[in-house]
Amino acid sequence: MICIILEVRIGPHLQWPFPKIFFAKSNYLPWNIISMPERDLTIVGDFLRYTGLLFGLFCIIGTIHGLLKGFSFMALLVNPFIYSVGISLIVIVISYDINTILGLVGLGKEQQLSPHIKYNKEIQEIGVLMGMANFASALKKVDLLLRKEASFAMAHNLRGEILLQGFQQNRQARDCFDRAIKLSKPEDEEYQLAMSLKASTYNSG
Repeated sequence: MICIILEVRIGPHLQWPFPKIFFAKSNYLPWNIISMPERDLTIVGDFLRYTGLLFGLFCIIGTIHGLLKGFSFMALLVNPFIYSVGISLIVIVISYDINTILGLVGLGKEQQLSPHIKYNKEIQEIGVLMGMANFASALKKVDLLLRKEASFAMAHNLRGEILLQGFQQNRQARDCFDRAIKLSKPEDEEYQLAMSLKASTYNSG
């Protein structure tokens, strides 16, 4: 299945009024439209490790019990297995977030829209204001957006562009780009854009 995603860009960050259309396979969307709870396989590894250690410990206890009172299948294997599994499960539940555990079987929290989709309307409004050179209003809107979603890298990039283009505040713009860099990964578009825009703040003085 092929999905079409519209991206409105203005200046180095957006192109207006014509949207940029790009295609992506439905299982690899560039904006991560749906954020699913990831399956943390370290939980499985920890569970097996705890179970193995405890099983060995209880087997030793069972062997000692057998030497003193006679050997039995229950004491040597069944009870150690039950106890080790039970205690390991308790340790896992205490150590990990319940939603992370449920994510292993696909029962984690509800799917959530990524900030790019959730705040698509606000992003477009900011883009229009930037296209009209109404940087003061654009700055107010992006600040409001960041109060809602402080970890939104794209919003930090937008704020940096507004400060750079509209107010020539290079140092403050660099701070915004630095935040975008910290909030994204090197392979992300926003990371690469932030690096490029940050470099331009030095070139422009």
